[in-house]
Amino acid sequence: MGITHNRKLFSNFLSLSIVQGINFLIPLLITPYVISKVGVGGIGMIAVAQTVMIYLSTITDYGFNLTATKEISLYKADHSRISKIFFTVLASKIIIMIFLFALLVGLILFIPFFKHHFTLYIVGFTFVLGQALFVNWFFLGLEKMHFITIGSLVSRLIFVVLVFAFIKGKGDDVLFLFFLGIGNIVAALLSIFVAIHLLKLKFLRPVWADIIYEIKEGWQITLSILSLNTYLFSGIFILRFFTTDLVVGYYSIAVRIFFAARQVLAVFSEAVYPHLCKLILQSKETGNAFFKQIYVPLLIATLLSCTALFIFSPEIVYIFIKDGTELPVLLLRMLSFVPVVVCLNIPAYLLLLVFNRKKSYLKVFILATLINIIANILFVNQLGATGTVLSIIITELFIAAGLNRELYKSNLNGYISSGMI
Repeated sequence: MGITHNRKLFSNFLSLSIVQGINFLIPLLITPYVISKVGVGGIGMIAVAQTVMIYLSTITDYGFNLTATKEISLYKADHSRISKIFFTVLASKIIIMIFLFALLVGLILFIPFFKHHFTLYIVGFTFVLGQALFVNWFFLGLEKMHFITIGSLVSRLIFVVLVFAFIKGKGDDVLFLFFLGIGNIVAALLSIFVAIHLLKLKFLRPVWADIIYEIKEGWQITLSILSLNTYLFSGIFILRFFTTDLVVGYYSIAVRIFFAARQVLAVFSEAVYPHLCKLILQSKETGNAFFKQIYVPLLIATLLSCTALFIFSPEIVYIFIKDGTELPVLLLRMLSFVPVVVCLNIPAYLLLLVFNRKKSYLKVFILATLINIIANILFVNQLGATGTVLSIIITELFIAAGLNRELYKSNLNGYISSGMI
């Protein structure tokens, strides 16, 4: 790859790293303050509600971060085409969000657990609204990641100010997700303004045929991402069923740190995907060069970072909670090398996406979800939070093995094999 391409990829990776750093680290860093006000049990209750909102947000996103991003990256020179895609996808997300709000209201009305926390879930839906309106997929396709960075910074600054201004005691735990949502909504409206006015998009009224097409295109990716989120977050529900908000709170501290580390790898995938859509189709040689220059250093850096995470787990946990409880340290150390396993599936995952092998990775993620749920049910009742973490490890190992197996079955391994030697 040329120097210009490398600089572009580095710029994209840096921008998205800042975005994810803002999105994950800021809530993570203020967690000690929130725990001091609402307690570990309160943060456990927040974690359960946040999991529900992440599920709903995943459905609202509907895989557009991949399908729409790919369309925008391929047609970025056609101003009329990207305008049509922009308004069609935005309309699709709004329609999906309305259906999801109706679903949430139904859960609150008919399920006692949700009814008991009515306010928490209703105000928490602002998080989903903000995610639905945020057009990060558009800027990803154009490879203008700095706009996403600005929006995320505004969102989290608003969130931090509101948290420190209004969360003062145990009754304020319902405000946490609401403030996250308010920040997301402001950032989303700002992103739409930038896309329409600064990039001068031409308004094209969405038609039902195009909306239905986008929804049909994205359902398999949505199902695979939903399966991934199910395995990542279903453990919280199962753990809460067998234990208490306090145990969930301890678990959520460790898993929040783990997710922050894992998200760096998601940033890498998002940053290189638009460029890879164009590059990898040229020849196997360009694919080999790409993975040799970009992926191998990432794998080494991930291994070193995970080693540091394992060594300094007690010090990291102490930042969040100072009661001397060993459980969060044990959980974090168990999770510390899982990002290395995640890193091993990145080439296979990206290549299956680029070559539109949706059924291949969908099969892997659905099986992984089933394995995770079964493992949680078997382990959590006996081992508590340790069983939840063990389920994550087993599932990640299966995903890495499964995606690479599908890569070889699809005869796509030639795009990376010689480049990795």
